[in-house]
Amino acid sequence: MATLTPTLTLTSTDAMSDAISISVTDSLAVTDPAESSRITVLHSAATILAAASTGAYYAYIKNVGTNSRTVDVRIAGGAALAQLAVDEFCFIPVKTNIGIEVIANVGSEIVDFAIFKKS
Repeated sequence: MATLTPTLTLTSTDAMSDAISISVTDSLAVTDPAESSRITVLHSAATILAAASTGAYYAYIKNVGTNSRTVDVRIAGGAALAQLAVDEFCFIPVKTNIGIEVIANVGSEIVDFAIFKKS
């Protein structure tokens, strides 16, 4: 068993009427196998990052492309749950029996991802 420590910090002085400063950290138990890769995502077909048979897991996905194109993050075979512009990312705790896939909205784009199985 290993530990993954995600931290999310949101700060702004002008996004709301009052300044915001939010920071949360957690300690997540994960197990092998973990997977990470940089892939080219196409518009013609979705790329599966984690199959539904993966079990419960955490998914990190970032659009690192240079083509200024968005990438949809979808439940495998289903609707989009996020759309990532270049340099945007998401971290999703995914429940058992749900697959995750990505697809470029136009042409192709480059995505970094990591899958961490919950222990």
